[in-house]
Amino acid sequence: MVDLIESGQPAPTAETVAARAGVSLRTVFRHFEEMENLHLEIAAMVFDRVRPILERPFRTREWPESLAESVERRAEFFEIMAPFKNAIDVHRHRSRAIAAQHRRINVMSRDLLAASVPSRLLADREKFELLSLLLSLEAWQRLREQQGLSATEARQAVLRGARALIGPED
Repeated sequence: MVDLIESGQPAPTAETVAARAGVSLRTVFRHFEEMENLHLEIAAMVFDRVRPILERPFRTREWPESLAESVERRAEFFEIMAPFKNAIDVHRHRSRAIAAQHRRINVMSRDLLAASVPSRLLADREKFELLSLLLSLEAWQRLREQQGLSATEARQAVLRGARALIGPED
């Protein structure tokens, strides 16, 4: 299922998963009672995959120099997460557990940002929320998927927008 999602199929059927894995449909359901359980297992695997990115210490804690590293780290995180976020989006309205995974991605993204900005920027709620939006997975996906930017171009656009938003005083 991971390969199918990464290849651009956000909602592979159990039959497709079984065929790709070279097992019977019955085997898939022997291991996963429902497709929702398979999606949740995949989410756990993906979080394990991105955990080193999230836990890696920043090279600098000085602001605003750390902004570029934060954008770089988010780009790395988002490139891994994007296909799985698409899969979650297909199913999150039908499953509370999958919707919870969607919220978890947003919380992780926001927490990563909050940990990297100075307290004065965090205290400016409007500016912080706009920065959070600009540095969100949804914004990244739009730049990459709808606007056709490369990962490098998207990273540069996000950094430029973030610098413009925070201005010289921050």
